[in-house]
Amino acid sequence: MEDKRILKTKKTIRSTLIEMLQQKPFEKITVAEICRRGMISRITFYTHYEDKYALIEELFSEYTKEAVENYHALQGENNPANDGMKGYLNLLDAILCVFFDHYLFFSHTTTQKSAYLHSAFFKKLFDNLDHYLEQHKSIVPRFPSRQTAALLCSGLFGVINTCIKDHLPESDIRSMAREMYLGILESSLFSRNQEAHNPAVTW
Repeated sequence: MEDKRILKTKKTIRSTLIEMLQQKPFEKITVAEICRRGMISRITFYTHYEDKYALIEELFSEYTKEAVENYHALQGENNPANDGMKGYLNLLDAILCVFFDHYLFFSHTTTQKSAYLHSAFFKKLFDNLDHYLEQHKSIVPRFPSRQTAALLCSGLFGVINTCIKDHLPESDIRSMAREMYLGILESSLFSRNQEAHNPAVTW
């Protein structure tokens, strides 16, 4: 476990970056500016991160870990039998929960605000969803998991972003995304595999 001083320093660096994102795109933020705003030395920054991209990778990794924890908690609460349909919806809810809990950061992952953050977020989401589709066989995609994961990720991005542009409240966005996701899962793009045994819940 990391020393408390290290954790505090990293928290300062991360919060400083997120604060700066409210004023300028990620691509225009420099390490020197992060250090100056956060009142830390460049030596301190480079002790913990190779560059600003490594900082972003750590942020996404932490948020992914949080989403996984949310997912497991939801599974334990409402899906002890590990039903495939409920599992997919719990996955969606876990992702949306992290998105809105850290909205100050994730609101800058659109293509309009930052091509890099959008690409990094999409890759993290895609890799995890592709793995999920490969592991959970009770609901089987009609097409290869990678292409199905790409469709689901792109669609989720589109729904969230257009809802935000239309100034819809979070509750409406969550409800709409869930209903649309459910519609996709119940469509001919997926089929129920009655013979499949649900694996241990992993992601």
